[in-house]
Amino acid sequence: MPLTTRRALAAALMTASGFACYWTYLTLNQDRLLFDARRRPPRDLPDGIIGYSHLIPGGVVRGYIYHAPGDSVRDLLFYLPGRGEDVLETLQYARWLPAGMGFATYDYRGLGHSDGRPSESAAVADASQFLLHVRRVFPDTRVHVVGRSLGTGVAIQLADLQDFESLQLITPYDSLLELVRKRFPLVPLRQLMRHHFDSISHCKKVVQSTKVLLAATDEVVPHACSERLMAAWPGPVALQTVPDTDHFTIIEREETWLALCDFARQHSQARLRAAAVQAVTQPAQPAQPAQPAPRPAPAAPPPLPVDHDELGNPLPLAANR
Repeated sequence: MPLTTRRALAAALMTASGFACYWTYLTLNQDRLLFDARRRPPRDLPDGIIGYSHLIPGGVVRGYIYHAPGDSVRDLLFYLPGRGEDVLETLQYARWLPAGMGFATYDYRGLGHSDGRPSESAAVADASQFLLHVRRVFPDTRVHVVGRSLGTGVAIQLADLQDFESLQLITPYDSLLELVRKRFPLVPLRQLMRHHFDSISHCKKVVQSTKVLLAATDEVVPHACSERLMAAWPGPVALQTVPDTDHFTIIEREETWLALCDFARQHSQARLRAAAVQAVTQPAQPAQPAQPAPRPAPAAPPPLPVDHDELGNPLPLAANR
């Protein structure tokens, strides 16, 4: 075999081996890489934060609920965080919430202070279980789901599992598989990726009023990805672009939080007005004729006397005769 041929063959084998090693690395570590899983040291919760947890294999999932002390919670933002987001840092922005507005969020498995291994299905299941807990704690509160970046895929799937007042998506994507494919064009991602977050497919079942918030510039989730998702949406979508922001700073702006609260409040007020109009326009139901009072049941005969042994246990009937 000529020397040049041997060199070319060796180079091809080395290239193939490199790709195989790289693909294997991505396959084995995709959960940690996709969610940017990182644990954080324990710390005290800020004032006004209530801790939450539920059991999972290998530990617990931890969440957090905030509302102003002494303030009745009429509306609550249920927040599904972005990739690698430190939700306790995000909670500092709760100071911008108006009176009567609560906030709840949690760490995905393997992130922050939650145990376990992150996955798409686990993130949706944990969100649904936490939301059920929120409804038990605040039974008369209107819940508004907010997803950011990675969390928009969780929020859209949550809409198919539970009912809530409204849905807001911050820098959403059409499909995480397609988004990652642009960054790794030579990787067979469809065969390797376990978590596709195919929001275009899942959004077909969304019935909640929806709003999308975009950053002015976004190199992580290009506007074209968000626009494809909005084009596939089954109903109308309100859109707002927050000026002078990017994919990361959009959550740090007071304007973003006020926009979230305004949409939630407007939707709640519209629902209340519609319910009031329906109550006024609905014809009165005819009075039902009075029903005769039920006859009292005959009194039960008195029980037979029963003797007891030295320990206080009743003796058999044969022993009482």
